[in-house]
Amino acid sequence: MDGLSGLAAYRAVAGIGAQPEEFMKMAMDAVRVFLLQGEAAIIAGERPAKAKALSSAAKVIEFMLGLSGAEPGVLSDRLAGVYQYVLAAILNGNARDDAEAVAAGRLAIEQLAAAWRRVFPDAVLSESF
Repeated sequence: MDGLSGLAAYRAVAGIGAQPEEFMKMAMDAVRVFLLQGEAAIIAGERPAKAKALSSAAKVIEFMLGLSGAEPGVLSDRLAGVYQYVLAAILNGNARDDAEAVAAGRLAIEQLAAAWRRVFPDAVLSESF
């Protein structure tokens, strides 16, 4: 994760001017888009596009994984488990050209994003789920 600790990751979020709840929604939306791009590239046989999209998704997930450890506890541990699952799906999808693995990771992010939006409904983001 480029050496960012959880605290440094939160400081980076503060530096872009977004509340942490809003940033997480933006991050989940970005991951979803990158995973959709990766799925489409796998299906189309476009390896460079697949690699770019899945690499971008993995970087965002790694950042989110760093954030999940900033305040240890049950919720952080469970979020970390979801992020690790998504990261594994990305790696498997990339290594095996497996659109279904990428789709499984995307589904996990979509479900997490839906729950996040129920808990933090005030941040304005796309509702394209």
